[in-house]
Amino acid sequence: MSDQYGFQEPRPSSAPEERGESLGALIGRYWALFRRFYWVLILTSIACVAAAYFWTERQPRIYQATSKLMFHESRPNVFGKQFERVELVDPGGRWQFEQFWNTQKEVLGSKWFAQRVIEREGLLDAPGFLPPSVQQLDEDERMKRAVNILQRVAVYSLQRDSRVGLVQVRFEDPELAANIADGISETYVEYIREFQTGGLRQLANWFDDYVSTKREELDEARSELQKYQRDNNILSHTFEDRREMAAEGLAAVSTQLREVQARLFAEEALLNQLETMESRGDDLRALGDLVDNPALKRGLDRESELLERRAELKTRYLDAHPEVRAVDEQLEVVRRSIEDEIGRIRTAVANRAAVTRRNAANLQEEIERHKAEIAELNQIGFRYTEMRDSTETLRQHYETVLGRTNELDLNALYESEIIQILENADVPGAPISPQVPLNLAVGLLLGLFLGGSIMVLIDALDTTVKTEEHVTKYTTRPILGMLPAVNAGAVKGVEKFGDSALDTLTHTAPRSSFAEAIKTLRTNLMFMAPDNPPRVLLMTSPGPGEGKTLTSVNMAIALAQSGQRTLVIDSDMRRPRVHKALGMDNKVGLSDAITGERTYKEAVRPTGIENLDVMTCGPVPPNPSELLQTERFRKLVRDLREDYDRVIFDSPPLAAVADALVLSHSADVVLLILKFGQTRQELLRRSIEQLESIGAPFGGTVLNDIDENAGYGYAYYYRYRYDDSGDGGDTKGGKMAS
Repeated sequence: MSDQYGFQEPRPSSAPEERGESLGALIGRYWALFRRFYWVLILTSIACVAAAYFWTERQPRIYQATSKLMFHESRPNVFGKQFERVELVDPGGRWQFEQFWNTQKEVLGSKWFAQRVIEREGLLDAPGFLPPSVQQLDEDERMKRAVNILQRVAVYSLQRDSRVGLVQVRFEDPELAANIADGISETYVEYIREFQTGGLRQLANWFDDYVSTKREELDEARSELQKYQRDNNILSHTFEDRREMAAEGLAAVSTQLREVQARLFAEEALLNQLETMESRGDDLRALGDLVDNPALKRGLDRESELLERRAELKTRYLDAHPEVRAVDEQLEVVRRSIEDEIGRIRTAVANRAAVTRRNAANLQEEIERHKAEIAELNQIGFRYTEMRDSTETLRQHYETVLGRTNELDLNALYESEIIQILENADVPGAPISPQVPLNLAVGLLLGLFLGGSIMVLIDALDTTVKTEEHVTKYTTRPILGMLPAVNAGAVKGVEKFGDSALDTLTHTAPRSSFAEAIKTLRTNLMFMAPDNPPRVLLMTSPGPGEGKTLTSVNMAIALAQSGQRTLVIDSDMRRPRVHKALGMDNKVGLSDAITGERTYKEAVRPTGIENLDVMTCGPVPPNPSELLQTERFRKLVRDLREDYDRVIFDSPPLAAVADALVLSHSADVVLLILKFGQTRQELLRRSIEQLESIGAPFGGTVLNDIDENAGYGYAYYYRYRYDDSGDGGDTKGGKMAS
């Protein structure tokens, strides 16, 4: 059935943020809420203002006295560059002063300082400072109570953009408040002076004792250093001189040793070569090229000359020739001389190597002696250097501390007025608390807040249908119409057919906003399926009294006014009301047509409105649901479809009986009538579930009786006015959305 008339299947509802109320709608909603419950705001405001007034009258009068402290910046050093000025209390410059003030505020608020002020000013015995009940306690307990009171009544702050501290005391006695403020300031200034002067004297005394101790340590260190120098023979020659002499001796011997070792290497190399040549049987006369020996060279040169002479003679003579033999004899003598010289060279090389080796050993012993001496000096020097440096450090430290002691002695004689009282407290003439206007304003604000909260709570607890969102969160079917509420006084004098002029207002006041809303509903319904608009309409509601009969009759009138033959049927056979709306009797009607006691044409009667007929309920039967399920009823509906363009059934509520569910199968579209501010959302949800569960052709909803003061984002406001002639005029006042 729904597909036949173009109704879309249910689809997911849009996101909540897309359906949310605009700012203007939200403001309008809460403005309407205010107009409905403004008396709540008035009552809560009056109650809270009255409570604030009586509470204020019961509060004690509090007076505030203020004294001022001036914190000077650090002054230039009056002692010059040679001495350093010592300030134990230094407010510092612009950037350091805030930290200094926070520290001093902690001092001013401490229990120790409070006790000092109480003792200085004698507040334990001051009349009015301690409650009479406390006077009977022992002194320690009274002091504790007094300290707590002083900490509670004294407030310390810094005057804006200045170096002035404010000491504010709030007390019930104005004179005592001024005395306490002055006492705090004077006690604080005394404390700062004592801290500065006493601290410097304490430091000076400590430095004097420290200087004496360091002097004794310096004398003892000097004595130990001299004794160590004497014991290690470094008095006549300083340790540095002895170490330098030992280093120079070691360097000289090391140089000699390197030279001797070089000669020894050369001699041993030559000796080794001689021994190698002898072991191989080489001609030792080759030593002439290795050693610088003139005698050997002369012998070798003579041998060469004789060999040349003999070779020359051999060309002319034989070996037995006298001249050849004479040359041979000379060669023999020369060769013996060469061999003797080679023997002497070998002996000389061996002797020089032995002597050089002994010299190297002696020099090595000398080096070891120098190294031992240097090692001993290093051991002595480490201890000596340690003692000397320690003594020098003690001397420098002693001189520094001695100079600082002199500066502290001078600083202790100088008194600085870096903190002073700028202004004493005046006796206050008027209390600062309680502040009647402020308390009354707070009471008023509290009353408005409380009243607003109650109004919002009332609105939050109201679960009735008031907005489009309340409907669309349970179904995607459209809201086809929004019918404004009509003030009963607005329809006075309007022609009426039955019990109420509102039931036929679309006929009697066709230009009223209510009639226009009905016509909008008619248009929306017809355009849901413009090619095949629904012919049989079923009007029902979640509960009773929600305007389904009102909507059914006026909708029938609107359809009739559009030229369509229309029949409105009262199918509520339990509590029928259509006949009352149209001013007719209920003797013949639907029940007669279903049971067959009358034909349906006999049950249909004209209403006096063109194109509009009515079939009232007729006698109330004992079994309405069974009658609506009969074949006779279904045939009746088929006959009515042939004779009328539009048929409207006014059915019972869904929550009461199942009649509407039975009728829905005979209808082309079902409209669910909701009453603004009355239909419960839970009941709406169950009704929609009932219709969808049986596959009823649920077309949408109609929101009825929208309050003109409702807010909730509706676009137009209407109120009904009628002229003396009874014509429907323009109306204003009811709130509805186009």
